[in-house]
Amino acid sequence: MQRLFAVLSLLGALLVAQIPELLQQYRQRLGGAADELTVIVRNFDEDSRRSGYDRSSALGVMAKNPEQLVRDQAQRMTEYVRRLDRLSEQQLALANGVTPAAVLAVAVDYDKPIMAQAWSAHAPALPTTLTGIAFAIIGWCLSYAALLLLGAVVNSRTRVTT
Repeated sequence: MQRLFAVLSLLGALLVAQIPELLQQYRQRLGGAADELTVIVRNFDEDSRRSGYDRSSALGVMAKNPEQLVRDQAQRMTEYVRRLDRLSEQQLALANGVTPAAVLAVAVDYDKPIMAQAWSAHAPALPTTLTGIAFAIIGWCLSYAALLLLGAVVNSRTRVTT
């Protein structure tokens, strides 16, 4: 049974080994999105200053405007600023490469559109980097441990019922 578990754990190893490459795709797309949002927000801030407002005041003026279009633009700009803040946090988390902390940060609060694009562009491959190999080993160990635990639970239930 342990040999079967060891072989089945290879699947877990191959799956977990994909994490570094997927996060690299995500990181590249994240950078592009953050760069574009930075330009949009910076332009808004410059326009606001020329009109005598800071960002918050300008958004407040726009939010109270009688025109629906202007109110909608205030809401959209607020969403852009929030998204840029989230993307910047993710960039910081990924700045040191694919680490357990970076994986956790992305897993907890990834940007859905960016992750969808990264996932669709990702092509699974055998790991050839040290990070990929390390993740494969971790994946194998986690899979093997999970299968051993599952086997022990099934085995103990079988003994109790007989």
